[in-house]
Amino acid sequence: MYAKLSLRNAKRAAKDYLIYFVTLTLSVSLFYAFSSLSSSRYELVTGINYNLDQFYKYVQYAAYLISAILVFLVYQVNKYMIRRRKREFATYILLGIGQSNVAYMFVIETLIILLWSIVMGILLGTLFSQVLTVLIQTSIDSSISFGFRVYPDTVLSTAIFFIVIFLIIGMFNLRNLSRIKLIDMFNDERKTEIQFARGKWFYILIAVLSVLSFIFAFVNLHRYMQVQHLLAVDVSVKNQILLKVIIGIILGTYALFYSLAYFIVLVKDNLIYFKYKHTNLFLLGSLLSKINTTSMMMATVTLSLFGSILCFSVSPILSEWAKGYLAYRSVFDVQINSVYNSITKIEDLPAIDYGPVYNHIQNSEFGIKEYVQFKMYFMNEQDFYKRRKTNFPVLAISLSDYNQLRKMAGYEAIVLQDNEFAMQWDGKTSDEVIRKYMDNHPEIHVGNASFKGSYNQTYTDSLGEAVYNSYTDYTFVLPDKACKGLLAANINFYANTKKKMSYAFSTTIAPLIENLVKKNYSALYQKYADDPEFKNFIVTRTKTEQINEGTSSSLLIRIIGLYGGTILLIICLTLLALQQLSDSLENRRSYQILGKIGVDRLDINWLIFKQIGIYFSIPVITAMLAFGIFLYQFSTKNYNEISTYVGTRLFGLNICISLIMIVGIYLSYFATTYLSFKRNLDL
Repeated sequence: MYAKLSLRNAKRAAKDYLIYFVTLTLSVSLFYAFSSLSSSRYELVTGINYNLDQFYKYVQYAAYLISAILVFLVYQVNKYMIRRRKREFATYILLGIGQSNVAYMFVIETLIILLWSIVMGILLGTLFSQVLTVLIQTSIDSSISFGFRVYPDTVLSTAIFFIVIFLIIGMFNLRNLSRIKLIDMFNDERKTEIQFARGKWFYILIAVLSVLSFIFAFVNLHRYMQVQHLLAVDVSVKNQILLKVIIGIILGTYALFYSLAYFIVLVKDNLIYFKYKHTNLFLLGSLLSKINTTSMMMATVTLSLFGSILCFSVSPILSEWAKGYLAYRSVFDVQINSVYNSITKIEDLPAIDYGPVYNHIQNSEFGIKEYVQFKMYFMNEQDFYKRRKTNFPVLAISLSDYNQLRKMAGYEAIVLQDNEFAMQWDGKTSDEVIRKYMDNHPEIHVGNASFKGSYNQTYTDSLGEAVYNSYTDYTFVLPDKACKGLLAANINFYANTKKKMSYAFSTTIAPLIENLVKKNYSALYQKYADDPEFKNFIVTRTKTEQINEGTSSSLLIRIIGLYGGTILLIICLTLLALQQLSDSLENRRSYQILGKIGVDRLDINWLIFKQIGIYFSIPVITAMLAFGIFLYQFSTKNYNEISTYVGTRLFGLNICISLIMIVGIYLSYFATTYLSFKRNLDL
């Protein structure tokens, strides 16, 4: 009997809570789609130039981590379902069914809904999986192919993951339903939550706390944007500042909505004309009937929506940023750089010969098209001992080596007179900064010689990162004669191959360099073997590996942002919709009374529209304002990087597309909730 009753109730619950069923189905489908990328049976032809194993692993971890917040969503939905059906449960108890049996019946029917959601979600997830596959294929320039496959291991992990979530929530439901008193089940819908016994000054203090929290978050956000790209600031310090921003936003949001409830009461009590105009009194009463629960829920929705906007808007920008940065740093097919600050004494600086590396590549199927072995020089020998982040010395390069690098990168050679110098600047540096520097430093001194420079002899063409010393963003270019008496800081080897290297071959170069140091510079290796810094004495980078890593990072950012943004958006919209649908069922009699006393049907529809509109508009307006502040800070502090790596037009286009998509989905949920609200009233 209980099984039949549970099945019947499950069918009715699926109808009453269709939004919940659809939401859970979408969550399952997204989880399955993203988890399928790490399936042992997932096959994607990436060619010899890519290895996406790390990408698949991180996607799997992210899928579990992000989807874990669905526990909160399922818990909230179950709370609404229990509240909605308390009178029904009380009736069952009066008919003689034990309260624990009623609790088990509810758990069984929610399990039935979950199982249907898992089945439908997996079927829909096969389609989403192909969409992700196409996105990956597009990113790695692979041929696009469609095919619907079901991965048994992913099906099993998806089912287990969501059943575990259900079991966790089910235990809470069993405990809560078993403890609710019968009288409370009948009277729960009549309860209001207007409890402002603490006095107005308490809520004014909360409002002030909210403002101070937002100011605190804004100040720290401004500070974070200033230091987040500075290598001189430790990562731990940056993380602490970012944590302060997050704490300020969360605290300020909850305090704002908690105090906002009290100010709505003030409006109702003091604005007499507004309160009694048309149906405003009924509207204010509806807003205040569940004010405490609503205020906390609205704060949660606002934070979720803000996080969703960030994920949808910022992740494509960061993805393009990663791709642009990749093009900036991976100029040459092979880049090998020595790092002098791994050595503590000048006399230990080795004269490295990269001949074995040249032979290794030249004798392979890829060959060497062009190469250069060049030195980076100290302007002053004492610069060797400058190791603080704030005063790392600027290095110099000879004109002939610099021109060879430009030739290999596809740029024209430059010409210098014997008494002139040029400057190679990081591409992110603005013209204003460069011009100001040249105005203040029209002449430099190297030993006993002086060299003149001008703004016309400054260049920002991309030559990779290693042409600059650590924590500096420019390098001097000197005539060859001026470099002869200078101390060499680093000795580097750059090469372009005749044929694009495979990923497997590119990974052989770094071990070759390590063996070269151990064999040819054994005394140096033994002396510094215990120094962890010495492990980075020679840094090897190949374009193939960098493209692989950059593509993986770009894809990971875009996909995790898409997944996280979708989950957060689903959470906030589902909470809003279910809260309004619950109100429609609880206030059905009140709306029916309005119709009986002569309120026009059009006015009732307008009243419903205003009530739902207020609940839906406040979170989106608050979240949009917060995002606007963040976007202003982000774009202002990173303008040069955005212009260099992303492009201002693409930056604006990504923001607009993301916001239009979010608003479109938001309005769709609003329209669905409005229609369902009216249908539940049955006027």
